[in-house]
Amino acid sequence: MLVMRRRAGERLLIGEAIEIEILEICGSRVRLGIVAPDSVLIQRKEAKLTREQNITAAASVQRQSISSLVDKLGMHGMEQPVKNLTDAAAVSSKST
Repeated sequence: MLVMRRRAGERLLIGEAIEIEILEICGSRVRLGIVAPDSVLIQRKEAKLTREQNITAAASVQRQSISSLVDKLGMHGMEQPVKNLTDAAAVSSKST
C-alpha cells in the first residue's frame, strides 16, 4: 500500500487518466473529487461488499421458497411466475 499525504486543494494522479483532488478535510472526514474516464467504475468499497453479500444471499434462496413467500404475501395476478428476488421486489413495488 502506498501512503501519500495531501492537503486540501492538492491532487494526485493514478496513471495518466485518473485524477483525485482533496476538496476538503474536516475532522476525520475527507471530500474527494475524482476525474476518470467513463469506462472506469468508481464506487465506495463498502457498497461493493454489501452488493456482493446481497447477491450471495439471494443466490442461496430456492425458487420455490420465493414463490411460496409471494403467495403468502398475497402478491397474486402476476403474468409470470417469480424466478428470482428481483422479480419479487418488482411485484412488491407495483402492489404498493
